[in-house]
Amino acid sequence: MTSTRLTTLITFVAGTAGLVMLTLDRPITVPISGAALVIGSAILFARHFWRESDRKRKQELATYARTLSTETAKLAEDGRNSQAEVTEHLTSLGLRQDAFSKGVLEYVTQLELDLRNARTELSKRFDSSDRQAIKHRDKGASQVAGVIGVYSTLKPKTPYPSFGGFAISGDCALRLLSLIFTEKPRWIIEAGSGLSTVLVAQALELIGGEGHVISLEHEKKWLDLSNTMLAEHNVSHRATIVHAPLVDTQIGDEVFRWYDVTGAPLPDQSQIIFVDGPPSATGPMARYPALHKLYDHLAETGVLLMDDADRPDERSAVERWKEEFRDLAIVYHADSRGTLEIRKPAS
Repeated sequence: MTSTRLTTLITFVAGTAGLVMLTLDRPITVPISGAALVIGSAILFARHFWRESDRKRKQELATYARTLSTETAKLAEDGRNSQAEVTEHLTSLGLRQDAFSKGVLEYVTQLELDLRNARTELSKRFDSSDRQAIKHRDKGASQVAGVIGVYSTLKPKTPYPSFGGFAISGDCALRLLSLIFTEKPRWIIEAGSGLSTVLVAQALELIGGEGHVISLEHEKKWLDLSNTMLAEHNVSHRATIVHAPLVDTQIGDEVFRWYDVTGAPLPDQSQIIFVDGPPSATGPMARYPALHKLYDHLAETGVLLMDDADRPDERSAVERWKEEFRDLAIVYHADSRGTLEIRKPAS
């Protein structure tokens, strides 16, 4: 039994005894003693009750204090954690802000660089476009001047088909006519028939004499068309068009598609050879075999003239000819499609 319960029991017993003594019909001392017991018990009970209440209050206060201390410690810990989180968040935010600022700076720097590059490229393109426009303008003017020069020189009674395209260009045609009037050839060999055949035949007619052109043509329809144009301009007697299909032709260790000249009446002393075929669509380096196959038919100081000299295959052919025929005098003319003039040296 705890002291609290023992004290309560003693107080209860004393108080009860005092009450019993008050009810007894005895000498006065007994009731007085009983009253004293009751009063003492009441005082003792009240004191005990107050002490117990005070103890419980202190216990509750201590418990509250401990709870408060625990909560305070927890709040402090939470505060420290929150502060750490806030610090970490602020640090992270600062890093993100720095990274963002750095990223924006890098982006702006790259954007400025891209803009400068774009301006430079745009300027180059405008300059290139201007140069291309000037180049096309000059080529067009050269073509027109060539066509006018051809008409003025030959004065045809029947209009010619269109110049350019698969046909000879106007400026190249005028250069060919000028060469004919200068050289006054007896023989001309032509690789590829068409409008050029008619122009050559007319020029030979104007010069007079026995000038004649032998033209090689691999397609029968173009052979017939060329003969028709010759007849329309009354110069059929100045030209002979030979049907020469394309065959495998070996040059060194390579094979190309070129005219079959077996049995063709090619003269040995041709003063001019004009190369305007075969078309590039017939195979790579289509005109490269021309100098190899016709060189022996070109007279000393004779001239080989080739149209379309600006095309890649023709430029490659010329570079190879320079290595293979080192004694040739080669001149490039910047006509609308490029014209190459090769003169054979005297022996």
